[in-house]
Amino acid sequence: MKDGDAHTMENQPIEIIQLAFKSRRLLMFANRTKNPVDMGDMAVVSVDRGEDMGRVVAKLPPCESNMERIEGNFLRISTDADMENFRSNRDFEKEVLEHCETRVKVRNLDMRLTDCESQLDRNRIRIFFTADQRTDFRGLVRDMASAFRARIEMRQIGVRDDAKYKDGVGICGRQLCCAGFLNEFKSVTLKSVRDQHLSPNPSKVSGACSRLMCCLEYETEFYHKASKTYPRAGLKLKVNGLQASVKEINIFRETVTLFWEGSGDEEILPIEDFHRRRTMTTLPVPPCTERKCSSHSDSREKPKQKQRPESRPGAGQKPGEKVKVSSGEAEENMEKSEKRNRNRSRGRYRRKSNKKEERKN
Repeated sequence: MKDGDAHTMENQPIEIIQLAFKSRRLLMFANRTKNPVDMGDMAVVSVDRGEDMGRVVAKLPPCESNMERIEGNFLRISTDADMENFRSNRDFEKEVLEHCETRVKVRNLDMRLTDCESQLDRNRIRIFFTADQRTDFRGLVRDMASAFRARIEMRQIGVRDDAKYKDGVGICGRQLCCAGFLNEFKSVTLKSVRDQHLSPNPSKVSGACSRLMCCLEYETEFYHKASKTYPRAGLKLKVNGLQASVKEINIFRETVTLFWEGSGDEEILPIEDFHRRRTMTTLPVPPCTERKCSSHSDSREKPKQKQRPESRPGAGQKPGEKVKVSSGEAEENMEKSEKRNRNRSRGRYRRKSNKKEERKN
């Protein structure tokens, strides 16, 4: 950051805004003006070569990490003239693509054009393309620069980025995840396919870009949590003390289908009911309607607790038999014990070994 920018930052409040451009690029800019910016506004910002316009998609606090990623400054909210130039640039970009395709065929280049993006002032033009290998497009850049008098940037992208720019509908019937809400791509492997118990058929697990679908990656965590809650299909276990096997699980409806081996019947249980009945060893006993039920009176008897004897058994006393002590005797015993403790503390009771040594002396 320059010294002048740092001085301006100290005197004026700074607001970091994130803009999304036509090619779905996300860049950060600093709002050093006093004009407020709202989410969804079309804003004009300063870039390396001139001005550009995008939509405000986020407002961030001015921390150190955000300040390092600033690409330029916010200039103004788009006016009617800016919007008119922005719409006219869409027709200009189509003209650029048509001319570029013609030059690609003339030069016999192995590349497929994806999209074109021009700045608001048309000082810079970006052309996105895909290719199976690295392509020497220096001659093509010279042809385009001489035709449109602008700085030409050729950017090679992958097939997943190509699907993101073109947009479309997936096999689920909804908009492609990459074009809808994903900002960055993560690697997707066949491990995600196996974790979700899907068929490894490429036509079933591949997206519009002919790569593994992006949803397989961010949905894997949901299946990992479900695997800890639901039993696996084919598992044999005891439910209510009866032998059964898990025939099918449905993590979306939260049900488990059991096959009872004794009767040969099937039963669909909610997952909560399944875990509750699995912990029971026998079927629950229905509650008795009568107040006193002779059949259950024996089962409700409390277990006998071991009674701790209050005193040690005497010579003629059986083990475990209680000794009855009156209140007077208890007081006497207490006084004797206290007196004995006082005498011991004063040293009146000495050991026999000490007495023998004194006699010898």
